[in-house]
Amino acid sequence: MKTTINSLGILSATIGAFLVWRYLTEINFADKDKYLQGQGVLNIPSPSKEDVAKFKRTLLLSKLGLFLIALGGGLQIISNYMPSS
Repeated sequence: MKTTINSLGILSATIGAFLVWRYLTEINFADKDKYLQGQGVLNIPSPSKEDVAKFKRTLLLSKLGLFLIALGGGLQIISNYMPSS
């Protein structure tokens, strides 16, 4: 049981880290090509309904990722204090 809880913690934290990497790093309004040339401009266009829905989904998935990272860490800590069977 101890190993299973620890493995679930590792899996949860890994999935959470992927979600944060995938969705939180996507929230950027800068033109990446110009930014890498040192000519960055912050461009925030008027969002459409689809843009707002996508942004809300992105925020939700990144928050889910942060929750999974915390849950995974908690499960790993709990597994450290479980008796070995």
